[in-house]
Amino acid sequence: MRILSALALLALTSAPVAAMPTVVFDFANLKYSGGVNTGFLPTDGIACSGGDLCSSNIASSLSGDLTFTNGGLTVHAKGSYDGGAFGSGAAVVQDHDNGYNGKLSGKDAIGAGLGVYHLKTDTSDDNITSKEKIWLHFDQPVDLSSVGFRAEGHNTTGWISNATFQYSFDNSTWTTGLLPKDVGQFALSHTGQDFYFKFGGGHADQFYISSLTVSAVPEPETYAMLLAGLGLLGFSVRRKK
Repeated sequence: MRILSALALLALTSAPVAAMPTVVFDFANLKYSGGVNTGFLPTDGIACSGGDLCSSNIASSLSGDLTFTNGGLTVHAKGSYDGGAFGSGAAVVQDHDNGYNGKLSGKDAIGAGLGVYHLKTDTSDDNITSKEKIWLHFDQPVDLSSVGFRAEGHNTTGWISNATFQYSFDNSTWTTGLLPKDVGQFALSHTGQDFYFKFGGGHADQFYISSLTVSAVPEPETYAMLLAGLGLLGFSVRRKK
C-alpha cells in the first residue's frame, strides 16, 4: 500500500518535469489590412508609422524597447549602435511585409522581423547592419532551440555567399554563425535569459530577427518535489523489505 501511495506521489510530482511546450515568437507576423495592423503586436512602444513598422521610439530619442508576450513567456528587445548602451541612441523596430505568408522557414518564406534604427531620418535603417546589435531578454530562463533570420529583401534567399552574423549570451564572448540562406532558421541550443545578435563575421551581411523558438525551463521547486517523491518511494520500498 505504501508503495502504491509513493508511486502516486511520484506520478504527481514528476508530471511538471515533462518537456515544456514550445513557444514561437514570430516577429515577422506584422500585417496591415486597410491601414490597420492585424499582426503580432508589441505590448508597448510607439504606434506603427507609415504602414511599415512599430518602434520603441524612433522619432524623438532613439530609445526604449519592445515587449512581446506569448505562451506565458515575455521577451524584451533593445537595440544598440556603435558600442552604445542598449536602449539609448538606437531604437529596436518590428518591420512588416504585406506578403507575409506565415512560413518560418524555406526558400518561399516571406516576412521581416526585428531590426535596429540608429538614424532618425533614414526610413531604410530598419534591419541590423554595421555596428548594430540587438538584445533579447526573457523574464525567466528559457531553452532556445532556433532563431529565424530574414535578409534585407524580407526573404531567406538574399544574402551574399557565406554571409555571417555573430551571437553572444553575455555581450562579451561572440561566436560567428552563417546566415541560413534558403532556410531561414538557425539551430541554436542554449539555456538562459539573454541572447545578443550583431552584424559581424568574415562575410557580414544585414539581417532581421524573424523568430525565436523557445520553451520555459522548469522551476527548481519542481525538481525538489520530484526528488522528494523519489525519496519517499525508496523509503517505502525499504520498509516493505
